[in-house]
Amino acid sequence: MRTNRRAMLFALESEYNDGTTTPEAATDAILTREITVTPLSGSDIERNFVRPYYGNSPKAAGEKHVEAVIEVELNTSGTAGTAPPWGKLLRCCGFAEVVVDGESVTYSPVSENEDSGVFFAHVDGNLHKGRGVHGTAAFTVNAESMPVIRFTLRGLLSPVTQEQLPNVTLSQWREALAVNTLNTKPLAFMGATVPFNQFSLDMSGQVVHNKIVGSNDIQITGRSPSGQLSIEDPGVGVMNYFQVSQNADTGPLMLTQGKTAGDIIEISMPKVGIESPSYSDQDGTQMLSINYMPEPVDGNDEVTITVK
Repeated sequence: MRTNRRAMLFALESEYNDGTTTPEAATDAILTREITVTPLSGSDIERNFVRPYYGNSPKAAGEKHVEAVIEVELNTSGTAGTAPPWGKLLRCCGFAEVVVDGESVTYSPVSENEDSGVFFAHVDGNLHKGRGVHGTAAFTVNAESMPVIRFTLRGLLSPVTQEQLPNVTLSQWREALAVNTLNTKPLAFMGATVPFNQFSLDMSGQVVHNKIVGSNDIQITGRSPSGQLSIEDPGVGVMNYFQVSQNADTGPLMLTQGKTAGDIIEISMPKVGIESPSYSDQDGTQMLSINYMPEPVDGNDEVTITVK
């Protein structure tokens, strides 16, 4: 068996843990940069016997779930108004999808009725199935790299079976645009336009295995998004981010990847607060390293991802 012979399929369920959804290799294959599977995630139950001699007590198996961590390129479908191939993964991570035909596809967070899915993670000859899948997503857009999304997905267990690797179709996964001056705009950050070399956003969704007897499911119970930036220091005469942090002021942040229709991805946050900026060096250029936290304005609007 080989560690580099893996495949991932994912499909959305019609309702939570419907028991019938089966992802298809021809339509639901995921082109990943990484697939890491934890077949039995969770804890065991301590028995804690008291005996007149030393030694371990046996354990009982607790509720377990299967976890898959995958990384994909942050790409587009190539057609404005057509969902990107990673869109359904984002939907099971607590995002709603709104499609405007011929114009755009927008993803924004929700706080109830999240979509769920099924993944088939093939680890060479071993097939790991996750049902009732929910997860969380993290975005990384760094200079001279490929933009990526990292999904951490948790699903209810099914027996591990021996299966042949599927013949997958991956043509729907277009090559993402590299992060550079040709393809990427400077950040729009609190009223200033600033060059950058690092951007990250972790939605930090709280994805828990509900272990109530008779209610065994995977739930999203909250989120605490945050991120990090490394920007070229504009100087306090242009934008005093130290004062912004000291005053606990907030403002908008937008990242735009791609510059032509069909290739544009915007990650927009209308209200972010920042922690104390610190200095760093990038080949002799003075940079600011800044941690930030998106905040909702009217609710479920702290982060919006628009593909157009």
